[in-house]
Amino acid sequence: MDKDFLEKINKSLMSEKNNLVTKTRNVDIDTDGDEIDEIQANQIALIASKLSIRDKLKTQQIENALKKITDGTYGTCEECEEDISEKRLEINPHFTMCISCAEQKEFEEKKKRF
Repeated sequence: MDKDFLEKINKSLMSEKNNLVTKTRNVDIDTDGDEIDEIQANQIALIASKLSIRDKLKTQQIENALKKITDGTYGTCEECEEDISEKRLEINPHFTMCISCAEQKEFEEKKKRF
């Protein structure tokens, strides 16, 4: 992988990670008020919890990508060990599979559901 491209991806991943960490810390739910306010606060807390789980997963994916950049294995498909295209990584820097393997995995998962 090109060094400039890796630096660009590294900065993008670090920025995304910092945004997720900041967003997770800024959740404040007001439970004061009447019964309806309490119900709304409970709903907001539930949604915030689900978003937090999603954000933690995304943070883990970002950390894995950053580790791969450090290890020199970033941009290699975890299935076939071929290079993942830079265009694909620009779209989503924490992809771990090339298009062919991702499509194959998606096809197999769809097959299992039916």
